[in-house]
Amino acid sequence: MKKIIMLVTVVLFVVALSSCKKDNTLKVGMELLWPPFETIDSEGNPAGISVDVAYALGEYLGREVEIVDVPFGSLITALETGEIDVIIGSMSITDERAEKINFSDPYFYFPLITILNKDFNESHSISSKEDLFGIDGVRFVGQKSFVSLSIPQAEALNPVILEVNDANSAVLEIISGSADAFIISASSAAGYQAANPDTTEILWSPIMLSPIGMGIAKRNTELLAEVNAFIAGLETSGVYDMLREKYDDIIAEDLPGQGLDFYIYD
Repeated sequence: MKKIIMLVTVVLFVVALSSCKKDNTLKVGMELLWPPFETIDSEGNPAGISVDVAYALGEYLGREVEIVDVPFGSLITALETGEIDVIIGSMSITDERAEKINFSDPYFYFPLITILNKDFNESHSISSKEDLFGIDGVRFVGQKSFVSLSIPQAEALNPVILEVNDANSAVLEIISGSADAFIISASSAAGYQAANPDTTEILWSPIMLSPIGMGIAKRNTELLAEVNAFIAGLETSGVYDMLREKYDDIIAEDLPGQGLDFYIYD
């Protein structure tokens, strides 16, 4: 009987220890479709700048990291339901999103630029945000809940808003001429334009600098404080330097002459 009790005790201890380890895992949500920030490598593993930031955060917190691939539009829901602990997915800090979740301090700033239909651009000679937003009835395309649509809705002159499911669909609308303008991050815009040089052009003049923050559930104020402390030390801890060394050349392939500092503003 004593042996049985001891065996049961050992089993319960092992199960409890296993649960503690599992509970200590930091589940990081992102959509793995956005190189060089969130993507997968040739072996199908999560890769990119945001992935490396996530692992550096895990090391700082002393927690194992699990990358959870979640469609961008579902990230906030996944955070609210506890499927993930934190969003590190190139998510712009907006007032609308901040009503549902807490945001960390910004750790990157994404210059948002515009992919234009080439015929549309040539007929209007657009060289600035003011030129674009001053044209009556421009057809802006983008994904639901992305700033691609919220900015022109607020600032453009009588915009026509075309909502699609993903960035590839938005670019197809531009290529076909069904839409005129698609506001997106600079690295993504450069890649899409390079793949479609005969039908698209880029307006390099920034629409805005979009602050990127980590998303944390409202209930998790302790994690928010820890994340902000981590972000405050990104330069002094060497995390930014590690990212520069690893990604400067990759960023320059799409954005000649640029590196990680293209996304960092004091």
